[in-house]
Amino acid sequence: MAQETVVSDDVKAEVLAYADPIAGNVMQGFNEGNYTIYSRDFSPEMRQALDEAAFEQNREFVTSRIGLYESRTDPVVTETGEYIAVTYRGEFEREDGVALRLVFQKDDPSHRLHGLWFNSPMLRS
Repeated sequence: MAQETVVSDDVKAEVLAYADPIAGNVMQGFNEGNYTIYSRDFSPEMRQALDEAAFEQNREFVTSRIGLYESRTDPVVTETGEYIAVTYRGEFEREDGVALRLVFQKDDPSHRLHGLWFNSPMLRS
């Protein structure tokens, strides 16, 4: 398994140029319960793995525990093998410091989302 390493500031700036708007779309779609906006930047594999029914289930699970999304800060950009991950510190109505992790494939010029996770103590309990 490849080691996860933090990228240089130059690479971070390049990645955030496309990751920030995608994170914005995902979280807007999440808050609105709008799968079309939420999944707009998904890779075909991701769209198949996280279809609209799964989105609705996941959204219900997350909002019932920590509420709606409010903001994100402090992105950390790391790379592992062929993937780049951006992890934000997210604030939700009932919990701060929720890890919002978006994963992209390095060699994908379309910057499609290949992975998406929300993680926090309240989501794990």
